[in-house]
Amino acid sequence: MIQVNLCPVSENLERWAKVFAALGSAERLAVVAHLLAKRGQNCQELARSLRLSTPALSYHLRILEEAGLIVREKRGRRRCLRVSPEVKEILRPKVLAELRKEGK
Repeated sequence: MIQVNLCPVSENLERWAKVFAALGSAERLAVVAHLLAKRGQNCQELARSLRLSTPALSYHLRILEEAGLIVREKRGRRRCLRVSPEVKEILRPKVLAELRKEGK
């Protein structure tokens, strides 16, 4: 079956759809909240704090990273995670403050 796209969507809208889809999960919002509250955590610390299995956390991190919401950094032998600067531009200050509270 051939699929015809009747509504052309710009790359910009595709990007925003990916961002909002990534933020549309309670688990992924918890990851963002936790990283906003506690910067520079590695995957093991994050999984333990959020009580997520390693495969589940990996899945959520991949979606957040593909949407450009988190960044992985190498610090010595550790790979740490942080929220991308773009998140602070996307979310309103009140939402950021609420997420920081949730992440503690």
